[in-house]
Amino acid sequence: MSGNNSKKESPGLEKLLTCYLYISANPSLLEDTIGNMKKYLEGKINFDTDFKVFNGDEEIDEEELFNYTDTPSLFSPAKVMVVRNIDSTSPAFQKKLADSILRSTSGSGKMVIMITALKQKLSPALMDTVRGKGKIVQIKTPVAGSLKKWLDEKSGSDGIRFTDKARDLLVENVNMDLNLLKREYEKLYDYIISEKDRVIDEDMVSALVKRVYSLKVFDLVDYVGKRDKENSLKALKAILDEDQNLIGVITLLYRMFRCFAFIKSGNGHSSVTDYIERNFKVHPYIVGKLVNKYIRFSSNYTEGEILKIFDMLNRYDIDIRAGMVESKNLIKKLIPEIIDIRCSI
Repeated sequence: MSGNNSKKESPGLEKLLTCYLYISANPSLLEDTIGNMKKYLEGKINFDTDFKVFNGDEEIDEEELFNYTDTPSLFSPAKVMVVRNIDSTSPAFQKKLADSILRSTSGSGKMVIMITALKQKLSPALMDTVRGKGKIVQIKTPVAGSLKKWLDEKSGSDGIRFTDKARDLLVENVNMDLNLLKREYEKLYDYIISEKDRVIDEDMVSALVKRVYSLKVFDLVDYVGKRDKENSLKALKAILDEDQNLIGVITLLYRMFRCFAFIKSGNGHSSVTDYIERNFKVHPYIVGKLVNKYIRFSSNYTEGEILKIFDMLNRYDIDIRAGMVESKNLIKKLIPEIIDIRCSI
């Protein structure tokens, strides 16, 4: 997408601060925030040259990042950079980013740096710099009550009524995700709107709205962690029979093997605990149980096997999202491939 070629300040850009730090335990809310910023910038900047995203969960090319922030734009009145999941980067990198923010305020051309974090465990230098040059925004994860309130208001305005059990089941099934709730509501709306009696009951929700993750998905992940091929395939068959969301399988497997990688590192116990607290929406009591479970499971895979499995999961994730091959056929291949992998390193 192309933006303005003029260097004249576009209306609205002058209101943007140098940097924003958005903190939320809900990744979906952070992605929404990035999406809203992109919509706001449409027609104001050249996205091909002046909008760039870096991800703290992956290895960041520091030279590329700081060259981007230190070079004025030739095509837009402002350059925008997004750094996702800054809490996954080192304090040293966060300090460098803070220095870059300070440089960008004294140089020529407008730079807007948008940072997201799942946890407020960040470099004091970065926090102080953002406070001085921009804004820190805490985004609260919706609680069940707020989701039900949204559902009541939306359905009421549409002339639809949910039974109490149907409303509770819908909120539970979407795993407290407002975006997913909105999408699933549209599905129910399309189903009921032409009916004379516009009442959605528990059976309708069960039939039309699939759970984000069923218990069988968690069973499958545990069997893979145990390297139990027979029970993994049984659990997989049950998931396929339920027509579950298979992207969720990739996500949970990735998280488990990421934990295995932390456990096998020098400071494994504290690293994996911190990772689970940031990425798993579980009660603090469950964190310790997960850590102990993953410590046991991690002995079933070597470090070399874990690295190969990361590549495998990334490849299958891309294939599933591309939709070139039916997802259930890909998952049928993936599970045995993980368990049968062999690497001595």
